[in-house]
Amino acid sequence: MRVAYYTEAPFFDLSLSFMREMARRVELHVFLQVRPRTWPEGQLDLPPANLPAGLVPARPVLAALPAGVQAAWQGVAGFYLVVHNQPQALHPANGWVSHHVARFVHRLQPDVVHLEGLPGRLAWALPELGGLPLVLTVHDPLPHSSARGWKDTLARRLAFARARHFILHNRAQAAEFTARHGIDPGRVHTIPLGAYEALPHWSDSAATDDGRTLLFFGQISAYKGLETLYQAAPQVAERVPGLRLVVAGRPAPGYTLPSPPALANGGRVEVIGRHIGNAELARLFQEATVVVCPYSDATQSGVILTAYAFARPVVATRVGGLPEYVWEGETGALVPPRDPAALASALAGLLNDLRQPALRARYARRIRARCARDLAWERIARETLRVYEQAAR
Repeated sequence: MRVAYYTEAPFFDLSLSFMREMARRVELHVFLQVRPRTWPEGQLDLPPANLPAGLVPARPVLAALPAGVQAAWQGVAGFYLVVHNQPQALHPANGWVSHHVARFVHRLQPDVVHLEGLPGRLAWALPELGGLPLVLTVHDPLPHSSARGWKDTLARRLAFARARHFILHNRAQAAEFTARHGIDPGRVHTIPLGAYEALPHWSDSAATDDGRTLLFFGQISAYKGLETLYQAAPQVAERVPGLRLVVAGRPAPGYTLPSPPALANGGRVEVIGRHIGNAELARLFQEATVVVCPYSDATQSGVILTAYAFARPVVATRVGGLPEYVWEGETGALVPPRDPAALASALAGLLNDLRQPALRARYARRIRARCARDLAWERIARETLRVYEQAAR
């Protein structure tokens, strides 16, 4: 089976593991949409590049990435960057790129086209694919509480109208997704995501956790619950001497970081309110004792899957699909959203438990076991291949 897989830089963390496994099963051609003049971005931790707009062979451009990252595409039949150089999504030059790529994919004549997410710049060119079967992965079945622009909404409608099958990454929102969009439930498939295994390849240090560090990581928006965490942190500090709370990530446009609280008992808050490169990301997760995701709403979380790549337990809220990725007592704990007291209790309890090396090692083993079983990329690729086979009939 020949598959054209179209992904974007924000999804490249997961795409790396996915393409490695899928290339073992199909003839896989990967198209990675990028804006190289705005690098670094995610796994594309590279200096800004002046590349020509259009299709560019990916391997030479990405040769500076760690060898462990590059190993993900060794079995891929074709690997291309889809280069957009204009920041405006509806710029005519970007439209030319999307139509050029769509025509290239059509000439390739794959059995299936798989879109990872909703690449809005490609949505306008989807008619160029003709009747090629389309599988669409929807990462946010129900949009976050943060407002969605009209261009995203229109791109979603255009892509949904052409998709034969849909892949979601959590069960909790599947029924509402199908009802809201009038989609036959038989065309919607729930397949989990696995740990972001490529990220540890960026590690350039032997950093370890000190048994009392909490990490809040990622782009910071109102729904991420930082205010709730700041309300809980003083209570945690009272029970955990020397608490270190690290808040790392760039604020989303329009969001202002709240003032961090004062912590008693020798505690402190460190705020790194900027882009975090991958080597620094690896060090922060290596130093973390517990990763905290106190979101007020969510679908699934790349932060949880990053924590698991470093075998770090997670305290998250019971919202969206997060409970499907956290096994209480094995990989972390779950608490109600917007509940500082419950969050503080769970964080302090887990931190105090993890002072014992045996318990810390047990959590790491259980996280790895869940990733090798429930969240295994081999299983994810196998289940996705079944979706491709249905779409191609």
